[in-house]
Amino acid sequence: MQQKDRYTLEELFEDLPCTLVALGDKSGLNEVTVARIRDGKPARRSTVNSLLRAFSEIYNIPLSLHNVTGINVQVNKRMERKAEGAVA
Repeated sequence: MQQKDRYTLEELFEDLPCTLVALGDKSGLNEVTVARIRDGKPARRSTVNSLLRAFSEIYNIPLSLHNVTGINVQVNKRMERKAEGAVA
C-alpha cells in the first residue's frame, strides 16, 4: 500500500493480504468484531485502536484515528454525563 496522509477503512480492508480471522488474531479481537467494524458498526475506541495497531503492523505504516477515516467510534454516554455533571 502506498504511503499517504489519509487512508479509508475500506481501502485497508480491500488491500488486506490476510483473512479476517488472521487479522482478528493479530489484533486480539474476534473475527465477528473485526467484520462489524469493517461494516461500519460502532466500536469502542480501545477496540478500534487494537485493530489499527494490527493494520499498522501488516502494512508497515503508522495508522491511527488521526489518519484513517470511515471508523465509527462508539460514544460513551456515561462518561459524557459525568463530564456534564462536573461542569454544572
